[in-house]
Amino acid sequence: MKQLLTISLISSVLFISSRIDAQQLPRFSQYYFNEYLVNPAMAGYDGRTIVNVTARKQWVGFSDNTPQTALVRTQTRILKKPYNIHNGRSGQKVLRKKTSGRVGLGAILYDDQNGAIHRTGAQFTYAYHIFIYNSQLSFGLTGSIFQYRISKEDAQLKNPEIDPLNGVIGKSTLVPDAGFGINYMKKNWHIGLSISQLFQSNLKIGHYAEFQTTDDLRLRRHYFILADYLFQFPSQPKWEIEPSTIINLNERLQFQGDLTLKAYYQRKYWFGISARTTSDLIVLGGLRYKNYYFGYSFDYGFNGISRYTHGSHEITISAKFGDTARRYRWLERY
Repeated sequence: MKQLLTISLISSVLFISSRIDAQQLPRFSQYYFNEYLVNPAMAGYDGRTIVNVTARKQWVGFSDNTPQTALVRTQTRILKKPYNIHNGRSGQKVLRKKTSGRVGLGAILYDDQNGAIHRTGAQFTYAYHIFIYNSQLSFGLTGSIFQYRISKEDAQLKNPEIDPLNGVIGKSTLVPDAGFGINYMKKNWHIGLSISQLFQSNLKIGHYAEFQTTDDLRLRRHYFILADYLFQFPSQPKWEIEPSTIINLNERLQFQGDLTLKAYYQRKYWFGISARTTSDLIVLGGLRYKNYYFGYSFDYGFNGISRYTHGSHEITISAKFGDTARRYRWLERY
């Protein structure tokens, strides 16, 4: 059991971080809903206020403590406003400064559990968007902090009295980090690059004598590329086809990627299929009702633990609000 806990501590950084972004957030199968998680430059990209709730449960049926994640995400754009003089509360004239409409803001709260390892954290993002000849160039910077802890209820040792890991069970540490991203978008396609875990922070749990910080427990930088292209058909205006990909490479040259093909009908319904380099096949779909979007995906793996489970499930609910007269309408798509 000591070996299992040791592996859990280290692999939660090495393996799980190979599929997460700068804020220790799991990488979701419905990444088209959560591009902001991967690339901070996407915060406020389409000029609207977006609230997103996502829940993911992996390896259902394998055990009671399989990885699961829940998060709440919001992002908005400070839209362009001219100078304006209005009456204040005391009757005096007040000058309201103009805004450029280029600033995007975002925030995420999340809780992630993988066995005895728990991570609860938040991230805050500032993005800057430049509109250039029917295209948009965006930059984003994210700061984050999360609590990393080992649960007493979920971690069990065979001989806790003599096991050196016993001193860190139930303890936690706060881990700061940051991320940076850039994105270029046109009407039918976009491509983005982001760098996560810029600080490569150590996970210092407990006192030095209880658990020595090693290089294996350092968060590694990860590099993400996300791109898509939307095909539209003049003869079939109700249908659109969008291939997309997300690629993740870390400094240990570990590679993972998804290749996805989605179809949209009247921009109200979508369905698709995705293949992952870890031998996972993903089926996904969703619908839009007014300003609300509902998405679901099912992952099934043909390798490793996934073969012995009932798959992984992910549900996303999103709401979009904004003044349609002041946003870039060509940016509205899933």
